[in-house]
Amino acid sequence: MSAHDLDNAHDGVTVQHPPASKDSEPSTESPLQSIETPLKFQIPEDCRTFSPFPRLPPEIRAQIWQATLETPGMHFLKIDTDWHPATGLGKWWLKEPMFLHTSAEDHDEDVDSMALEVRREARPTAKVYGTLKPQYPTPQADISYYTNLHQQLTKLSVTCNEAAAVAKSLTNRSSTFRLNTGRIVSLNSLSDVIYLEYVPPEVYEDSIRFNKVLNCSGLDQIRKVAVRYCHKCTPDKVRYPKHLYRFLAQYLPNLEQFFFVDYLILRKSDLNAATDRHGFQSNLKAKAGTCRFEGGNRSYFEADTQDWAISSRVLQVKSWLQENFIKYAKSSSLSAHKNPEQVEFGVLACEWNVEPPSEPKKALATPVKKGRNKRANSEEHTLSRTNRRGSTPTVSPPVTDSLPLDVAINFPFVFDAGGRNKFEFTFSMSL
Repeated sequence: MSAHDLDNAHDGVTVQHPPASKDSEPSTESPLQSIETPLKFQIPEDCRTFSPFPRLPPEIRAQIWQATLETPGMHFLKIDTDWHPATGLGKWWLKEPMFLHTSAEDHDEDVDSMALEVRREARPTAKVYGTLKPQYPTPQADISYYTNLHQQLTKLSVTCNEAAAVAKSLTNRSSTFRLNTGRIVSLNSLSDVIYLEYVPPEVYEDSIRFNKVLNCSGLDQIRKVAVRYCHKCTPDKVRYPKHLYRFLAQYLPNLEQFFFVDYLILRKSDLNAATDRHGFQSNLKAKAGTCRFEGGNRSYFEADTQDWAISSRVLQVKSWLQENFIKYAKSSSLSAHKNPEQVEFGVLACEWNVEPPSEPKKALATPVKKGRNKRANSEEHTLSRTNRRGSTPTVSPPVTDSLPLDVAINFPFVFDAGGRNKFEFTFSMSL
């Protein structure tokens, strides 16, 4: 049941859509493939409600209400430390120079680079406080799925007492993820993913290390996290995001799944797939065993090389990150993650749920009004004003004696009149 169904629910009665048949997959031999425009039909009023719903057992009704809120979503958050670049206030990282502290051990292939890194790191003593906040500055720009979640909770709370009780019980569960302000982000942190910006974007692309301890409540609730894939990553080990596996190990102790979000990944075209009238694939679904998350007008699919065109470099960086995360979490004293081997790593592709622009309708051409003589307009306005006042205007008779008949018929505004017009104009106006 979707949020749209709740609009039609009344006194425990809601809409039930028939389940999709397993044999309803589009076939290349089906004549429906040739239909260019979607079919439209009017659903009768008596078929829009499921009248036996109130007679269902309370447990089943509660499951139906709960099912309206179980769509896995993508929520965009950032860690705000009130960083001021001019003063350095709120900064908890340092740029790591490329060739700082190089020694013979760095070039020794027999020396484990991770063991060397852990041996050199020191526990920071200074502390910086941060808070989790929405990544977008205004609600209108926020594409996080919790905006849809809040709307659905509002609809449930006003549908009926039973639905309101279900909504209240779901918001009070221990798995509900809230910000410090009390705003609900997720009703189930086990199914939703947090797209996290833990450092500013311009800092994220650099080689940095953390020189201060970050104190930010709510990070321990994150089970699934996603970050933007940086295409500046190269096979050179210096360009790899070392700060990423350090952050995951130090500040996400309950992490279960990690995703890179690569906005350049495209779905491979399927010649047998059903398409809409614009030529785009329709009824896109996540493959069995993979994840799909909703956020605003976008869908995020867990991508694989079979159905998606993924750059080999992305997969290389993902494998490198997983390997080094496990090594670092097991060997570093700063790590807070106890089971790094159980964390799954994947890549998400993004698809926009936006309809192609419709063809503009041709506007009917309106006839252009021809221009009128300004002096004629002025005299007409004078006449209308005089009539409204209840008096008759007095107009001096034109001098037409010296004008030929074919010219005088178009009087009073004939210029020159063959060179015989003396341009002597008189008029009177009642005051």
